[in-house]
Amino acid sequence: MNREICDAALALIDILIQENDALRALDLRQAAALADRKARTIEAFVMAESRLGQAKPTDPFERAALAEMAGRLRELIAENRRLLEQAITVQQRVIGVVARAVPKAAQTKTPYRANGTTGRSKAVPAYALSARA
Repeated sequence: MNREICDAALALIDILIQENDALRALDLRQAAALADRKARTIEAFVMAESRLGQAKPTDPFERAALAEMAGRLRELIAENRRLLEQAITVQQRVIGVVARAVPKAAQTKTPYRANGTTGRSKAVPAYALSARA
C-alpha cells in the first residue's frame, strides 16, 4: 500500500477524533486550537491522494485496509460536520442570550457603580461582545 496515503489518512483520522471529542464536550476553545493542524493534515491527505492517482492496490489485503480507512474517514467526517453544526447552534444561542440581556441590564433602575454602591449613573454602561466562528 502507498505509505504516504496511509500515513495521511491515519493522521486525518487522528485529528478528526480529537476535534470530535472536543466538540462533543463543547470545548470550542480546544476545537479551534486544532484548526491549523487540521487544515495542514487535510492538505497533506489531498496531496497524497492526488499523487496516488488511479493506481489501485492489487493486493486484496491492501484494498481491504484502504477501504476500511476510507469508511472510517467518511464516518468521522459526517460526525464532525454534525458536531460542528451543533457547536455553532449552541454558540449562537449563548450569544443571543447575552445580546438580549445587555439592553435589559442597561435599563436597570439601580445599577451598581464601580465602587460597589448603587444608584443611577449618567454614564453609559460599558459592555462588549466578541464572536468567533
